[in-house]
Formats: sequence, structure tokens, C-alpha cells
Amino acid sequence: MKHCKQDEELANTGPRPFPTKAPNPETLEAIREGDAFLATGKSGRFDNGADLINAALKAPEV
Repeated sequence: MKHCKQDEELANTGPRPFPTKAPNPETLEAIREGDAFLATGKSGRFDNGADLINAALKAPEV
């Protein structure tokens, strides 16, 4: 039976360790920034998800 290269690569991989449950410093900073923004009570740049998606679709590609 023929095996593809991807099958061989997957067969030769070991189990991955579980990621740590503690958030990294960047995640903690992002959480603090989000909490601070929400505490202001101000609305964001977009009122809903549809507005955000429409803006992303209209943005020029980089």
C-alpha cells in the first residue's frame, strides 16, 4: 500500500505537551486593555460585527 509523505510525517511526530494554563504577558496586557476600554462605556469603532466585516472587505490588500 502506498503512503503519502504527509502520512509519514504525521506518523513520526510525538505527542505535543499541553500548553500552560497561565496566560503569557501579552495576553494579560490585552485583557487589561480590553477591560479598561469596556469600563469607559464608550462605543467602539464599529457598532456590530457586520460593520467590521464590511470595512475589512473594503480595505485595500497589503
